[in-house]
Amino acid sequence: MSSLPPPNFPANIPISLQTFVNWDLTIQAPNLWTCTPQSPADVVTVCNWAKDNGYKVRARGIMHTWSPLTVAAGTPPEAKVLLVDLTQKLNQMKLIPASGGGSARVEVGVGATMDQLMSFLEVQAGGAGPAPGYSFPHIPAPGHLTVGGVLAINAHGTAVATPPLDDFNASFGSLSNQILELTAVVTDPDSPTPDVYTLRTFKRGDADARALLTHLGRAFLVEATLQVVDNYNLRCQSITDLTADVLFQPVTESEIVPVNSLAHFLKQSGRVEVIWFPFSQNPWLKVWSVAPQQPAGSRAVASPYNYPFSDNLPEEVTTLLKQITSGAFAFLTPAFGQLMAKFTSFALDGFSLLGVQIYPRSRDLWGPSKNTMIYIKDTTLRVTADGYAVQMKKADVQQAVHDFTTKFSQMLEDYQRFEYPPLKKPQWPINSPLEIRVTNLDDPAKVAVGPGATAESPVISSLSRDEVAVKNGWDVALWLDVLTLPGTPASNQFYRELEEWIHRRFTGAAGRVMPEWSKGWAYTAEQGPWTNGPALEAIRQGYTTGRDQTNDWAYEVATLKKFDRHNLFSNPLLERLFVAP
Repeated sequence: MSSLPPPNFPANIPISLQTFVNWDLTIQAPNLWTCTPQSPADVVTVCNWAKDNGYKVRARGIMHTWSPLTVAAGTPPEAKVLLVDLTQKLNQMKLIPASGGGSARVEVGVGATMDQLMSFLEVQAGGAGPAPGYSFPHIPAPGHLTVGGVLAINAHGTAVATPPLDDFNASFGSLSNQILELTAVVTDPDSPTPDVYTLRTFKRGDADARALLTHLGRAFLVEATLQVVDNYNLRCQSITDLTADVLFQPVTESEIVPVNSLAHFLKQSGRVEVIWFPFSQNPWLKVWSVAPQQPAGSRAVASPYNYPFSDNLPEEVTTLLKQITSGAFAFLTPAFGQLMAKFTSFALDGFSLLGVQIYPRSRDLWGPSKNTMIYIKDTTLRVTADGYAVQMKKADVQQAVHDFTTKFSQMLEDYQRFEYPPLKKPQWPINSPLEIRVTNLDDPAKVAVGPGATAESPVISSLSRDEVAVKNGWDVALWLDVLTLPGTPASNQFYRELEEWIHRRFTGAAGRVMPEWSKGWAYTAEQGPWTNGPALEAIRQGYTTGRDQTNDWAYEVATLKKFDRHNLFSNPLLERLFVAP
């Protein structure tokens, strides 16, 4: 294709041919025109040019995604798709101190990364917590994500409000629910020129603002204002001496939380994560607790990314592992999972060789919140993932985890058997960890909007708190992510079977299954994720059943269309997904 810019492209906005590559390397679209706006006004100029020249416009950040919400796999170089790189210039930040009884807030360009935002907040004066500056109740584990990407898919960490220390006056749901104000590029139906793209600022509580809080890339945000909390110190303890049978044990008839169960640690601190390598006996359990002072035995950390043994795997290692786990040596997958679990436990205790420290002790860490909440680098293992959020009662989490891990383990065993009906030969479809987290649902009552305004929950957040959640007493989401190397044989079939079981298990008052938007969902065994029509319809129905017409899927579709009259902010997956149920 020609290296000349598209015809009549604005001369003052840099543009070049670049390759879009997503996190697990399954989407690689070369030679797409990518521009670098210098200001929000430049984004408006680009969008109006695209409208007049037949281009789609896709916001591009760090490209840390699995699902094709930005660019579809197989997008040809000649496609009229314009990527807009927001990371270079639309990354400004400004702290707005608390006033009038409200909370402090940060105004941030959506191209800023979470690393940049958290570092900025930590050095701001005025915070009244035991750690310097400001923070959020929880954040995603990878720091190299743009704020815009995080907000588009209602990203989260792991935390359930647990008084007295861990109960900030803010929502413990998604970061999307922390939005107080946002600025987006829209076709404004209230404007004298409703066909032209322009900047419009929405305050939380404004009509239609709720539809933009989580949008999956079907809208284009340039700036957001988020509420923050005074910074705090977190202790993170890694526990690897509990077996899966103990951690995931079933609930008895008594109301006593089983000792050393996941629910036991969830009740104690509210902040837990499980990383369980397949076929191993001892999961890696992380337990965070708010600790104003450094506990005895904890190592103080002044920066994030404190697990170098899992954060520094070059692509060559990923390639080698893929050869082992998906080729003639796939039968070694159980041994590989057991080895990784043992290595993790070993590395957490620290390791030196000939007086040189290879891995520092990281089993018990303590420091300002971001330093233990952020721990995944781009150099970690590039795995694919299917992901679900199951809304439920906190009291039901332990039994749900027991049932899920029992099903997961049984499926791993079934797939190794010659006589398992769906398979023609033994398979090892899962070769990377199962990850489990728990968060509260979005709580708009904890959003500090001004007098006379009412915050509403994001419409299509996986953590959306609606009439159905309130009626059933659901207060948390159980996040279930199953990881494997891309292309592993039978993995799509495994994911489809597991997905069907999850939907059968969590129905009615037992729970509601929502997609983790950035991961894999709606599987077919033949084509993989995002290809199952009935599953896509089930997603739309999940955001429709029991809701009124100002808070359902059809409302979301119509509202996003209203603010994007020319359908600029779309792509093949979004075209299939954003239709009325």
